[in-house]
Amino acid sequence: MFVMSTRRAQLYLWIVAFAWGSSYLLDQMAIEAGMHSGMINMLRGLFTVLTGVLFFRPAIRQMTKQDLKIGITIGVISFFGYYFQTAALMFTTPAKNAFLTSMYVVIAPFIIWAGYHQAPERKEWIALVIAVIGTGVISNINPFNLTFQAGDLLSLVGAAFWAGQLVLFGKQANRASSPWIIIILIAAVESVLGMLTVFTTEKATLSHINWLLGLPPLAIIAMVITYIGQGLQIISQKHTSATAAGLILMTESLFASLVSILFGVDHLTMNLMIGGALLILANLVMQLDLIHRHRIKS
Repeated sequence: MFVMSTRRAQLYLWIVAFAWGSSYLLDQMAIEAGMHSGMINMLRGLFTVLTGVLFFRPAIRQMTKQDLKIGITIGVISFFGYYFQTAALMFTTPAKNAFLTSMYVVIAPFIIWAGYHQAPERKEWIALVIAVIGTGVISNINPFNLTFQAGDLLSLVGAAFWAGQLVLFGKQANRASSPWIIIILIAAVESVLGMLTVFTTEKATLSHINWLLGLPPLAIIAMVITYIGQGLQIISQKHTSATAAGLILMTESLFASLVSILFGVDHLTMNLMIGGALLILANLVMQLDLIHRHRIKS
């Protein structure tokens, strides 16, 4: 029987962070094609469901009531996380939006503390502070000139939903009969809610969409990145803490920048190098006890 170690689980989460980080560029392509958040959610969810029906039909046949409950709950939370994060961009800057959204990693330990009575360790607080500073540096946030706008509140609401998703992935999703069925259910919920959003608030934008430019990147996100990202995250979070998982996933912004640099969209900056180094340092702080145990055993 295969038993996953904490180290292997965290390695998989690094792959997840890279997968989601690389999706930022594809999301931007869909937005530039004229698609809004509801349409993006609807199509991405639809493509994900169709892929699941094609490749994971046995898992669908074995779906349980518990699977349905978990999948629908996480699906609703994921939709609103993405919806508020995207809506916030109308009222605040992308840098502040990215920084405030990343606060889900700080919110998640409090949810676990309140709901599961598991207090964070001291090293987790230290790592969180380092990671927040690192993300702020990457986002070019100036703490001495930080104003709070309506969009910033929306970003924080989105962050709260992402924190809920992180907690549920670790506490509930691994109880499902198959990670693939959870991914399909999440996508189905996002697609339905996205469709409702399109026909209630985005109808006027439909005529401005360049479908040939917008559909391919969403298909790649749905068929490849979603199954790699969410699949590995569900499998891995069972074997590590939510804080450790969140700190690794915070490097999405670092990978997003690196992918953008690789494709010539952005340039390498000192902020990226310093902020990236701080994010890596935060993750090293989380590994201190593992390193110590390894030395004792050897």
